[in-house]
Amino acid sequence: MMTVGKVGASIMSVACLAVGAVVGACSQASTPILVEEVTGEWCSGGGDLLTVEAGGRFDLVMLSRDFFGVLHEDDEFVEGYLLDRDYGGVQPEEGNGSWTFGETATSPRVRLEFDKLGSSVSPPSGELVVRRTDEGEVGLFGYESDPDEGYTVRFLKC
Repeated sequence: MMTVGKVGASIMSVACLAVGAVVGACSQASTPILVEEVTGEWCSGGGDLLTVEAGGRFDLVMLSRDFFGVLHEDDEFVEGYLLDRDYGGVQPEEGNGSWTFGETATSPRVRLEFDKLGSSVSPPSGELVVRRTDEGEVGLFGYESDPDEGYTVRFLKC
């Protein structure tokens, strides 16, 4: 049989663990991501290689179908219409342009403004959400549609 003192101590232990978890989560979530953490070479699981330079320029090589879909945010690519119309039927392999880093209401973002993407004369722009992974690493995440469905492409430092 537990005594009142042991019950009180048990409740206090659970409360301390809960508060510790919340405070830990809050401190991790509040750790700001600096623009310097966005520069460097980023690799995706699909084979994309994105180099983000400190001077505001970026280069993208080995463009995957997943990231291409994120950049266009529509189903026309799947049907081939967009690919035929804007890229001569050939999926682009590389591109370059300028980037900016900014904060939105929900999270920091990297905005990619393409000067060139394959053979397109009017390449799209795109956004990558910047956030920390569960391991504390900074990652760049691209979503093709609803973020609640999960990311389509994830970049981590190479």
